Amino acid sequence: MTRVADRFTNGFDAEVVRAWIADDPDQQTATSLEHILAEAEAEDAAAVADLEDRFSGPLVFGTAGLRGEIAAGPNRMNRAVVIRAAAGLAAFLAETVGEGFRVVIGCDARYKSAEFAADTAAVVTDAGGV
Repeated sequence: MTRVADRFTNGFDAEVVRAWIADDPDQQTATSLEHILAEAEAEDAAAVADLEDRFSGPLVFGTAGLRGEIAAGPNRMNRAVVIRAAAGLAAFLAETVGEGFRVVIGCDARYKSAEFAADTAAVVTDAGGV
C-alpha cells in the first residue's frame, strides 16, 4: 500500500521533492523543504497539502514577471526558480542574438531581490552574455 506522503494526489512524489532539495542552491529553502517533507512522511496532512501546492507546477511568468510567495519549491519564488528562469532566457538570447548578448538586470528593496539579481547576472555571464 502506498502511503499518502509517498505519492501526492497531483502525481508528484517524494523523490521529486528530494531531487528539488538536492538541486536547491539556497540552504535556507532546502532545509525548510526537508522539514516539510519529514512532516509529510510522518503522515501530516497539512504538510502533504503544502507539498502538493508547492509542486503543483512551475511558477508562471506573467505580465509582471515572476511573482509569488518566497518559499521553497517550483511553485514559489526562490533562487532555484530564478536561476532556472534566467537560464532559459539566457539560452534563448544566446541562440537568437549570439555571443555577447546584452541584458540589463535590476533589483529593488524587496526581500531577496539583490540575491535574485546576482544569481541572474551569474547565469547570464556563464551563458556568454554581458
